[in-house]
Amino acid sequence: MQGPDVSTSVEHFRLVLVIASATIVVYDYLLTVGLEIHHLWPKQGWNLIRMMFFVNRYLPFIDITWALWAEFVPSMTAQDCTLIDRLAGWSFCFSIALSEVILTMRTWSLWKTSRWSGTALVVFYLSCWTPIVVIFGTFLMKANIRSFQLQPYGGCMIIPENINLYLCWILVLVYDTGIMILMVLAVTKPYTPMLPKSGRSSTLLRTLYRDGITYYFALFVLSVMNIATIVVLPGDLVNLFTVLQRAIHSTLTSRVILHLREQAEHNMLFDPLAVK
Repeated sequence: MQGPDVSTSVEHFRLVLVIASATIVVYDYLLTVGLEIHHLWPKQGWNLIRMMFFVNRYLPFIDITWALWAEFVPSMTAQDCTLIDRLAGWSFCFSIALSEVILTMRTWSLWKTSRWSGTALVVFYLSCWTPIVVIFGTFLMKANIRSFQLQPYGGCMIIPENINLYLCWILVLVYDTGIMILMVLAVTKPYTPMLPKSGRSSTLLRTLYRDGITYYFALFVLSVMNIATIVVLPGDLVNLFTVLQRAIHSTLTSRVILHLREQAEHNMLFDPLAVK
């Protein structure tokens, strides 16, 4: 009886995390939709940052719904589970990669968008995210995805052929750490001459820096949790915190854009990451 009890408790915990992730996305949306309406809904020209914002903002409502569907629908077949989990998995991967692009562009703005720093950031991004996509794709295609019944509901479970997925989270951790170091260097001596001197500009930089610290700390903790889960716990728990990290990525990235736009408008300053 102990084995089934433990298994049931773990599945309940997984469901709680998925529900918590959905709650975070919805709650944060309700808190910040006023800023979005004010800064982004008026008729304006489309640019890259504006498009990335809306994809990052609204895609979670689709892929987290898939995750909820995969956890709660008891009539799912193995084929249904495979389709839903692969769609949700690739959507998670794309969304986190998109959030990292926005994080990178924010860091680039701190370095005054110089060509050499932009080139270095692109190389750094590709060197981390190319293997992430390859490793994740291999993991997802080879994983054994099954349906299960857990009264009064059921859903899908991933049984991996290997646990190499932890390498993806290590690379995400490496990338976020590198970006954080670059951001700190950009706002500390002897690099301060590279930054604007006005008081209002420094307020905008403080907004960037504050959000960056929050962003990095949250993602660092979640990446470590994902790595520990994959390495220490049984293989069927490899995605225990994945949905939660996806939700945090999306909400924090959206807040970065909205706070930048709010501060830039307040200061009547142009910033390359303030969506126009």
